[in-house]
Amino acid sequence: MTKFAPLMIAAIGMSTLAGCVAESTPVSEEQLAADSAATCYNPEGTNAAIAALATAMAQEAHRWEFATDFEVFTGYANQQMVRLTQAGKNACGGSCPATENILQFQDSRMDLKAVFNGTKLSSWSFASRLVSGHDKQKVCKAGGWCPYVAHAFGTSTSQAGACDTLFTFPVSKPASQGGGALTSAQVSQLINALTWASSNGPNPYIAFQSTASTVTIDPTGNLNTPGQTTGAEICQKFSLTDINGTPCTCATYNIYSNGQLKNNDPLTPKTYYCRQM
Repeated sequence: MTKFAPLMIAAIGMSTLAGCVAESTPVSEEQLAADSAATCYNPEGTNAAIAALATAMAQEAHRWEFATDFEVFTGYANQQMVRLTQAGKNACGGSCPATENILQFQDSRMDLKAVFNGTKLSSWSFASRLVSGHDKQKVCKAGGWCPYVAHAFGTSTSQAGACDTLFTFPVSKPASQGGGALTSAQVSQLINALTWASSNGPNPYIAFQSTASTVTIDPTGNLNTPGQTTGAEICQKFSLTDINGTPCTCATYNIYSNGQLKNNDPLTPKTYYCRQM
């Protein structure tokens, strides 16, 4: 995964004193790493996981409708979690395998099993943030405080971003409204459809950008691009097909050596981990 140091802008005061020269100080690798970590703040893996979910929604449901496509329910060990509604499944054409796979990481039985951009994901914190985000999106939408129009995302393109992988989606009116272009203002307003993703403060992995016809977010590509490795402590891959037994290229410091891709967890059947033979 490629990371870039953030652009830091300092206000420089104009001096009227002759002979005053400002000298630049070289930035150390340690400082660049610290700046990158601050820019891509990822507490317990949740910011990256939330952004990965937003990308999966755009790829499968082709929209961001968190208030209606998801609902809160009581899951394992009386834990409050979020799941797809029938409306959400219908938007995906009946099932949303990537979205549902990511949602399973809310289950406390999956605690610390997945790695999102180098950080093990806390299932408890992930579930809590999705539940609070769902509540905030519902209230915000019902109150008219975060307006946005109906929309439909097309096939995404990707490139390296500040935190991980930038996903750019063409966006238009949904087919139910005859298709066609949205206005530039309507496209930029779609940031309001991601209110749920930043319910606990700014999420740098969202990094929403828009043009007259596209929107871009910068989530972790960790569980969105089939066959991609994380380079993290647990070598994991996401796939929409059964790839059990396929060799897995693990990081040199992986806790397993000479591993092979396996999955023995029915809760997340689309995520494969590198395990020692």
